[in-house]
Amino acid sequence: MEAVAQAAKVSRATVSRVLSGSTNVSAAVRRSVLDAVDRLGYVPNVMAQSLASRSSDMLGLLLRDPRVPAYALLHSVIQREVSRSRLHMISAVPDTEEGETHERAALDRLIGLRVAGLIISTGLLSSELIAPLTSRLPVVVVGRPEQHPDIYSISYDEEDNARLMASAVANYGHRRVAVLSPIWGTETIRARLCIDLLRARGVEVVELTANLFNTPDEHCETVIAMARRGEITAAMFPSDHRLIRFLTEAKRAGLRVPEDLSVTGWDGGYDDDGLLGLTTVRIPIEAAAGRAATRRRSGLVCASPFCGGGVGGWWNSRRPCSTRGMSTARR
Repeated sequence: MEAVAQAAKVSRATVSRVLSGSTNVSAAVRRSVLDAVDRLGYVPNVMAQSLASRSSDMLGLLLRDPRVPAYALLHSVIQREVSRSRLHMISAVPDTEEGETHERAALDRLIGLRVAGLIISTGLLSSELIAPLTSRLPVVVVGRPEQHPDIYSISYDEEDNARLMASAVANYGHRRVAVLSPIWGTETIRARLCIDLLRARGVEVVELTANLFNTPDEHCETVIAMARRGEITAAMFPSDHRLIRFLTEAKRAGLRVPEDLSVTGWDGGYDDDGLLGLTTVRIPIEAAAGRAATRRRSGLVCASPFCGGGVGGWWNSRRPCSTRGMSTARR
């Protein structure tokens, strides 16, 4: 900053006022300072400014896995909404091969950067780890149901979405269905709801517990083998990411979808314009992200009036659920 002040022939305080956007500077002086900044390639120390002013316009986003389209779309919409609020955002993406420990480390790094608020979109961090942060800075959890009374959350209405999914599969006439059921995160909730709803409809459910972390192709071979033996007519996956991996393995094995096996996903984050033809529940990612990125005059992230509730999705069936083992009735 000293070099900029000397080049513009002004004081350091004047340079600071110009860079902070103060209006108490003449147009000529502002132009002189900004020209000096450009010539010298000066980049302000954002952290130092935050410490000096005891405020920040920087938000932190902890994102699970941008390789998954649902997370990628969530990130894009949150970034857009934050920018519209004239705020800035730092995103942290932990190592997708690791678990909660790495996510906690990434969260600590964001807090260390003195962000004004946190948006957390991951299913691995426990409520017990997140709740204490709410006394230090505003926190919004996006994309998962949250029961802790101290945590603001904007989630998808997984119960309603599960009813859409289970009803569609049962209405197509499927009576033997495999459901992939991970042991952690939102996918666990989705699978459990579908299993209970299907069994209530008299459907025989084969629950395939997914124990391995970050292994979307787990149980693909099992599902393919069961379909070939005629033990199931449909398989349900708790995310489109897992469904896509299964479709790859099914094609390699010569199993036809949907002729030999009906499959469903969850999320609808693939903007495929019908080219992939996925049968899935489209969760309202844009609505949830937009509600997460709100701003008050304090410049902090805050919970919107929609926090604590679920946002419903819709059934998106661009391909017939199956031509095998089903009735002709459409939902």
